[in-house]
Parts: sequence; C-alpha cells; structure tokens
Amino acid sequence: MRINIVSVEDSLISLGVRKVSAFVRQLNPDTKVFYVPLTNFFSLWNVLRPSYSNELDPKRDVEPMAAEIADADIVAFSSMTHVAEQTKLLIAEVRRVNPKAYIIWGGIHPIIVPEDAILHADAVCTGEGEFAFEEFFAAFGNDRDYTATRNFWFNRNGKIIQNDLLPLMTNAQMEQLPLPTYATNERIYSPKKRGYEEMTESHYLKFTGLTYHTIWTIGCPFKCTFCANTKFIENDKTYTRLRFPSAKWLVDEINTARKIHPHLSNVILLDDSMVALPLKVLTEFSDLYKKEVGLPLFVAGIIPNYVKRDKVEVLLEAGMTTVRMGIQSGSQRVLDFYKRPAPPARVLAATDVFADYTKYLIPPSYDFILDNPIETREDLIETLELIYKMRRPFTLNLFSLRMQPNTTMAKQFEELKIRPEDLACESYKSLRPTFFNCVIVLLTLVKPPRWIFDRLLLGIRGVSDEQKLYPARFFVLHTLYVFKRGFSHLRFMDFTRIPGRFAWVFWKLGIVGFWHRHLIAHFKRKGPLATEPKSAAREGIVPSTASTPARTLTVLPSGGGGCGS
Repeated sequence: MRINIVSVEDSLISLGVRKVSAFVRQLNPDTKVFYVPLTNFFSLWNVLRPSYSNELDPKRDVEPMAAEIADADIVAFSSMTHVAEQTKLLIAEVRRVNPKAYIIWGGIHPIIVPEDAILHADAVCTGEGEFAFEEFFAAFGNDRDYTATRNFWFNRNGKIIQNDLLPLMTNAQMEQLPLPTYATNERIYSPKKRGYEEMTESHYLKFTGLTYHTIWTIGCPFKCTFCANTKFIENDKTYTRLRFPSAKWLVDEINTARKIHPHLSNVILLDDSMVALPLKVLTEFSDLYKKEVGLPLFVAGIIPNYVKRDKVEVLLEAGMTTVRMGIQSGSQRVLDFYKRPAPPARVLAATDVFADYTKYLIPPSYDFILDNPIETREDLIETLELIYKMRRPFTLNLFSLRMQPNTTMAKQFEELKIRPEDLACESYKSLRPTFFNCVIVLLTLVKPPRWIFDRLLLGIRGVSDEQKLYPARFFVLHTLYVFKRGFSHLRFMDFTRIPGRFAWVFWKLGIVGFWHRHLIAHFKRKGPLATEPKSAAREGIVPSTASTPARTLTVLPSGGGGCGS
C-alpha cells in the first residue's frame, strides 16, 4: 500500500510530520514524505520586511503540487490554521486527480477546528497521531471497519462520525518511538520546476541553515487565551503535564541528524515550558548534552515564573547561548485578558537574572503581542514602561495578534463583537506601522533619555483609536533592528537567524567550530548551585524545589506565565 504524507507549512521544521512519518514508515515502508513550503520563513527577505505573505500561489501551483502526491492509496496532510485554506485547495485537487485516494488531515488545524477540516477530508486526526494511525491502518489495510478509531473523526458520505480521544502518550511510550524523519527519502516542491524533487543538503541549508530544530517536552501547564494549547487542554486535562522521553533519547536524535548533516552547529529546543522541569532533570540533560553533543543551545520554552538562577546556570553549562521568553504585555489588564499569571514584577525579576549572564548569552529575546484591539493608550504606555525598565541587553520578538479559532480568545472576541477580519493584520508576522509600534521597535535599538521617552509617550494612541500611520519610519527602524539583531548573533557565530549557503561557508572553513570552542565564553559553575537573590523572592517568584525522580511533572497553572506567542 502506498502512503504519501504531505506537510503544508511555511518552513521545513514540521516537527509533527517528522515524528509521525517515522512511525508510519515502520508500519508501512512504502511511505513517502513531501514538503510544500509556502514560503521560506527564515529567508533574509522575510526577516527584513515588516510584513509577511506566502511566496507560492497555491491557486497557480495547485495542479503540479497535487500531481505526484495524488498517486497513493492514502494521502495524509498536515498543516496549521494559517495555511488551512491552501491545504483545502490542495486536498480538492488531489481528490479530482485521484478520486480513490483516501484523504486524512492532521496537524494543529484539524485538532482545534475539526468541524471545519472534516468537511474537506475523509478523516481528520484530532489528537496524537502515532498510535491512533496504527489502529486505523490495521483496520483499513484488512478491509475492516475503521470508523470507530479513537483520535479520529470520519466523513462517510456526508455523515460525520466523531470518536473519543486516546489517552496521551506516556513517557515510556515516547521513549519507544522511532527517531524523527530527517533528510531521508524526502521530496520538496520546487516552484521553478513546478514539481517535486529529492531534498538535498542545499534545501536544508536554504530553509534551516546550520540549525537543528526539535522538541523535547510536550505539554503546557498554562491556558493563555490566544494559544491553541487551550484546545488541547480542553480535549485532555492531562495535557498540562510535561511529558518527555529521556535525555539520552533526545541526544541520540540530535546526533543522528548530525551524522547526516555534519554542518549542524546549533540546536533549538522549541518546547513550550522546558524550564518548568525539575532541576534534577535539567541537570541530567545538561551533563549528557555537554558531553555527547556540545553544540550551542537555544532554549525557547522560557516561562518568567520559572526563571531560577540555578536552572539558568545548569543550562548555561550545557551550552545555552540563546533564550526566548514570552512576556506579551506590560499591562496587567491585558495580561488578565490573556489569562497569563506572570505579572510585570515577575517579568522584571526574570529579565534581571538573564542580564547577570550577558557574557555567555546572545541578548535574550522576549515576545510581545501587538495590535490587540482591546488595548487602550494606558495599556500601551504600561508596556513601554516595562520595556524601558528591563535591564539590557535584550531584543524583542514582535507579533501582531491573530485569533486562533475555537480558543478562549475567539470566544472572548465573539462576546466583544470583534471578528477575526477586524484585527489589524492578516499575519502574525505583519505589524501595523503605528506610532506605538515605531516606539517599541526603537526601544529594541536604544534606551533614550527619560525626557525623550516621556515626549514619545505623548504620541501614543490606543490600538483602536484613529491615528496616523508611519510606514516609512517603521520600515527604517525595523531594518535597523534586524541588522542589530543579526550582528548580535554573528558575534557568537550563531546562524539560527541567518540560514543559507553563506553560513555553510563559514562552517566549511572551520570558522564556526573554532569560534564556538575558543572565542565564546563558556560558563562553569563554581561550588554549589546558586540561589535566588532576595530581590527575586520579594517579587514573589517561587524558589526551585527538589525534583522528583519521575519524568512526568504536573505544574499548577497558578505558578507561571506561559511560553511564547
């Protein structure tokens, strides 16, 4: 039986597809993996411009996109909500080319909006896919009734069959999963050739550079209203627990990829809440990672309430050079709207900790959500005041608010009679060139004298207020921000933000490895683990506690702030 798995995304990271496809290939060796990257999310052009749109036009390219992938018994798609419409076009064309193909749709969109996805596919996966697909495939391949398979909805001649969910995978089950698919018999759509070609090292360099992206822990203890995790938790409350395989499993995954692509020089962990892990678990990971991998590490799962000096030092010793933390707003009113229990005082305490280790870190990046129509002038001024108080150096990840369907925020906005189309921008990567957005980008470049800052605050208007736009000014400030940030990364010979053959040349010449070994400061703990300063305790940050031996951790929502955007 032929199975084609198709990732429709804006990059080649596609971590869910990589994990599921490896599992499906064990069940059915005749399985091919296809990527349809609608744009290169990490290209220099997409980083420079303050707006974002897909480079491929599915309406124009849908026929050649569908031609090869339609030739299978099962065609399984994976996509997120922001590319759902493009996925629907591709599904419709596959069905036209091969009416006998059985269409499955998985990924974030079918999980959070299954009632929409099931109208376009024969089946949608509404939970974790590995064991659910194994159950489905055993019945499908033997001509038995498969429509009772849990984690699936089915569309049988217009009749929708909704099934319950399987229990989430345990740590032991995650430990037994095969390593994710990486650079092994994969194909990618080429707009120039208007067809698919074998993926090569050059494709990986173009889209991900010298970086390996992965996730160790799954789950999130928080219920931020804008996040799809609220839907995951609604489906299964145990999603608030962090589940993960052993540190050894993760290290083996990374080193397997390095054997295929020796140029890999950085690792990004895209977990939602990694720093919520017990200190003992982080120490185990740090010791093994330092010994068997030794590459600079980017940790994205930073929650303000869990930033402890001892945990930061353990990760620095592993080789952490980059961190990303979600802040989202400096207004307590807006944070309450987002249901984020990380008040500005806790945020300042967390940024103070990172500021003590600037010798070892690229300026930390902090997430903020902009263009929220409920934000008043006072809310925006509170956000700017928070940023003004934060210890430097740092940089900001700025995102325009987008509404995920079926999330708590979607219900909040429905009550406020705010429609998705009423939001300022079509993409979270686009930013409206308001005076406030100009000022927040300016603060990533420089901390102006207080009297100048006060003058700037006079020009701030609420998001929904009538106001003048400054596209040229915003573009100049944003371009300066991009180049400043790029220089900060180059100073560490870090190419997580600069993919392409350019980075590979530096690696091939030995410059990257030499720089990492000899020209970057490496943190070494002296004596026992440091404790939190009294100032942090005064801010209400709960100190680190002794860790439990188990690898499953339940974190109470009242304890932290949430990850990124």
